Amino acid sequence: MDPTGRCRLTAWCEMNPSEGDFIRLEGARVQYWQGSPDLVIDDLEQVKNLSSQPWEKIDPENHWIPVNLSELVNGGSRRGIETSGTIVSVRNDSGIIERCSECRRVLRENNCSEHGNQVGVEDLRLRFVVDNGISNASLLMSKDSAEEFLGMDMERVKGEIAKSGRIGFVTELRNRCLSREVFIRGRSIVDEQGAMILSDTTSFSDIDPKKYGNEIMEKWGLVI
Repeated sequence: MDPTGRCRLTAWCEMNPSEGDFIRLEGARVQYWQGSPDLVIDDLEQVKNLSSQPWEKIDPENHWIPVNLSELVNGGSRRGIETSGTIVSVRNDSGIIERCSECRRVLRENNCSEHGNQVGVEDLRLRFVVDNGISNASLLMSKDSAEEFLGMDMERVKGEIAKSGRIGFVTELRNRCLSREVFIRGRSIVDEQGAMILSDTTSFSDIDPKKYGNEIMEKWGLVI
């Protein structure tokens, strides 16, 4: 990582850096893994360990680059970003899903497109659409991120779905989330199908949407 963000580095040679080392790469390659650019070195001569640090020490646990949602959507895939947007849609397939035990693809009627009929492995996933008034992107939360966002673990989610059904669970999720601004940290994948943000953490803004709406109406002299 550097002050502009982070990416993966793959070394196809004997390389033993220490944590905190500053390195310079020359002649390295760029390839893509899961939609994000990665750096690749094939020869140790492409790496120089710097004796002096070119920037201040970075805390890897709290290194997130603020990126406006429109910039994110119109740019390339990135890691280590933070952005914000308003939740405008909650997908019906949010909740408990089943994955293929071999490739982790989501099963459709107990079938994997690659491995055929499968006994699924349960997992938790939430899917939203976020918008900033100009651009929008899909927002995907895997198990850990979803549990933190919901404030409940997967077993409790299963219990809620058992009581009210998937539609009831999604309806409650919509009541809680729609029209609310969220702050997201994670990575983005931008391709021909659009932009998707894979969340590490997602949290609600402190803004009360009803209060904010009243302020906007007052500002523009609107009366309902």
